Amino acid sequence: MEPTSLALLACDRTDDRSAAAWQKVLQPFASLEFVVSDAAKGIAAGVQAVAASRAEQTSPVPLTHGLDVFHTAQEAQRVLAGPWRRAESAWEGAQAADREVAADKRQGRDSRGAAQRARRAWTRAEQALAVVDRQETAWQQVRAALAVIGADGRLNERARAEAQIRAALVDLHGLPWQKARNYLSDPRCLAFLDRLQQRLAAEPDEAQRAGWARRWWLRHHGPTAAGAATTVVEQVGRLVDEVIRQRALSTAEQAAYEKVAAVLGTTVRASSAVEGINSVLRMQQCRHRRMTQGMLDLKRLYWNCRRLPTGTRRKHCPYELLGLKLPTFDFWTLLQNAPPKREQTVSTQ
Repeated sequence: MEPTSLALLACDRTDDRSAAAWQKVLQPFASLEFVVSDAAKGIAAGVQAVAASRAEQTSPVPLTHGLDVFHTAQEAQRVLAGPWRRAESAWEGAQAADREVAADKRQGRDSRGAAQRARRAWTRAEQALAVVDRQETAWQQVRAALAVIGADGRLNERARAEAQIRAALVDLHGLPWQKARNYLSDPRCLAFLDRLQQRLAAEPDEAQRAGWARRWWLRHHGPTAAGAATTVVEQVGRLVDEVIRQRALSTAEQAAYEKVAAVLGTTVRASSAVEGINSVLRMQQCRHRRMTQGMLDLKRLYWNCRRLPTGTRRKHCPYELLGLKLPTFDFWTLLQNAPPKREQTVSTQ
């Protein structure tokens, strides 16, 4: 599978987040096919404007827009924190009521009143825990619907994911969940699955496609064979999975598998990568009194020229992995070039 890289290609210091501003940022990327972002209206309108502009061209590259999983999950965790706090508080209150009952008995006092309060406290705690359990279970069902491959190793698709989300939203109701429900009800929420299926169409045989996807899932994210199998069915299932995972492939089969693996390994569902860059820039803001555009450009160049120390992309930098042809990828050497020459060499490519 081709290694991919996170390259920082646009980083502007501005307060303008309008559609026109986003259109200006996206317009130069003529080969851009898929945008993943949060639900901000400015960037959505900017993407629509670029897509409309391309539609008027002779040979347009289609541009689609998807909502990222990161902000949806972040919002769900924020909402779930409330019921968890209430359940923990109710549980601690019930334990305190039990201690009150025990203290009354130990000191020879009538404990019937304290026992009634304890029973009511435990009822409230059980009800609060039931609410948390119901919502947590529903959210885990949503998370499974937002996965590229399900827990059963099957490729996910829009119809299946939409059905799972609809079933889960029955238990995710009320005003606190409204924002998350809006995200999950937006058709753009599952746009990554549409793009996934389109890219996988390069392997026309649906059965072969599903088999290579399961092999990839078993080799990267599948369950490990922990403990002894308890039933014959489980034993057979483990043997089949092991064969799928480790079977030697012919040259043609290996090529087909790598084609599917490349799609699965590069399916983007979240803008958390951008949030990761933001966290790096925020650290730099703590060190510099003022973050200027020049400083952002400098950090962008450094980010794209740094060689990664670990992983499959080790000893390569983002510019190199993007296929950029430069005299050198050394950050300091590039800075020593005259500014016009550097801009022509880096920016135009």
